[in-house]
Amino acid sequence: MNFKILTLPKSKTQICLHRDRSEENQEIVRITTFLIDTNGQELMLETVGQFADAGSARRFVFDYSEESAKRFLEECLQEDRISLVSTQL
Repeated sequence: MNFKILTLPKSKTQICLHRDRSEENQEIVRITTFLIDTNGQELMLETVGQFADAGSARRFVFDYSEESAKRFLEECLQEDRISLVSTQL
């Protein structure tokens, strides 16, 4: 599996996973979401994971769950100290 989009049921926030290759030709998976903060600004949150081979990256995308997506979102918000409209989480 090369990509997956998960929609968090409560907020309808979409989390996208996309298998790719870095500039150094390493297997990576990008995890991305777009949100609107309390000031009305649209934000893109992203993290990138590196993998030893294509099979590992594919399995990561396949196994990524709704619970993992919620944790990704919560961790990004805490790390960047972002406040959202209450319905987004």
